[in-house]
Amino acid sequence: MVNLFTHFFLLISIALTFGQNPNWLILQKDSSGLPTNGIRGVVQDKKGNYWILTYDAGLVKYDLKSWTIFNTKNSPLPHNYVYSLAFDKNENLWIGTYGGGVAVFDQKKTWKIFNRSNSKLPCNWIYSIIVDHNSNIWVGTFSGGMAKFDGTEWEVFNKENSPLTQNKVTILYEDKNNLLWIGTAEMFFWIKDGKWITEKEMNYGSLDYAAYWITSDKKNRIIFGYKFGSLVIYDGEKFEILNPQNSKMPIEGFYGVASDFNDVIWAGTFGQGVVRYDGVSFKTFRSGSSPLSDDLVFNIFVDNKNNKWFSTLRGGISIFNENGVILNR
Repeated sequence: MVNLFTHFFLLISIALTFGQNPNWLILQKDSSGLPTNGIRGVVQDKKGNYWILTYDAGLVKYDLKSWTIFNTKNSPLPHNYVYSLAFDKNENLWIGTYGGGVAVFDQKKTWKIFNRSNSKLPCNWIYSIIVDHNSNIWVGTFSGGMAKFDGTEWEVFNKENSPLTQNKVTILYEDKNNLLWIGTAEMFFWIKDGKWITEKEMNYGSLDYAAYWITSDKKNRIIFGYKFGSLVIYDGEKFEILNPQNSKMPIEGFYGVASDFNDVIWAGTFGQGVVRYDGVSFKTFRSGSSPLSDDLVFNIFVDNKNNKWFSTLRGGISIFNENGVILNR
C-alpha cells in the first residue's frame, strides 16, 4: 500500500527550483513523488499533511518527508480517478471517486466503500463531497442528484423528490452561516435548517453554466465561478458578477477558486492560466510568461503558510507564494 519517494532527491529538486525563482515551486512526476502530472486537487489535514487528488493514479499523501500513494492495486481505493475529498470530525477521509463511489479511510488501515451496489448511494460518479456542521456527509453526483449520509443511512435528493431541476450536482458547500450551497449544471439551490431556497428567493436571477468550485474569505463573502461564465462574489446581500463585458476581468470561464490570507481571490481557468483579483485590479499568470507549469488549472488550494497550490491537468502542481514558498509544519 505504501510507495515512498526518497526525501533526498526531492530536496535536490526543491533547491534547484528555488534557485530559479523562490516564489515558485513546481512538483511533477519526474522531479517528485507524484505518480502523475494530472492533478485534480490538493487539501491539507490538521497535522499539516497534504493529500493530492489525481485523475488517473489514485490518492497521494505528502508529509514533507515522504510520499505515500494509494491506488486500486495497493489499497481498497475503488477507482484511481479521485475527484473530491473531505475530512470528518475524526479526521477520517471521505473520498469521492469518479466511477467507484465513495471510500472512507481512517488514515491507518480501515477502509469502507459505499457504491450503488452496497448502499443507497445513487451514482458512483462523485463530483463533490462535504461534511456539514452536524457531521452529515453530503455527496453531489454526476447523474443521481445529491445524497446525505447521517452516519447510519443515506437519503437521496433528486429531481423526482426535491426542488432539484436536474440530477447533475456539480458542487456542494456549507458557509459560515450553515447555509448549504448546491450547484447544478443549470442553477443554484440552497438549504437552510432543512428548508429549500431557490435562486428567485435569493434575488440572484438565473445562470447558464455549472459552477465547479465555491469558497469563502475572511469577510464571509462567498466566491464562485462558472465553467464558461463569470466570477461571482456574494456578500450576504447582493451578488457581484465579474466578466470581461462589465469589468476589467481579462478571462471568462473558471474552475477552481480560492481566497488567500489577504482576501485576494485566485481563480483557475480551462486553458488560460490563473487570475488574481485583489478587489481593485486583475493579474493573469500564464505558462508562457510565468513559471506556471500548465494553463489548465482545475483547482486552487491555499495552505496554512499562504502558499497557493495550483493543480493542473498536465503539468503537475505549481506552488506560488509572493513572499517565497514555505513548506514546513
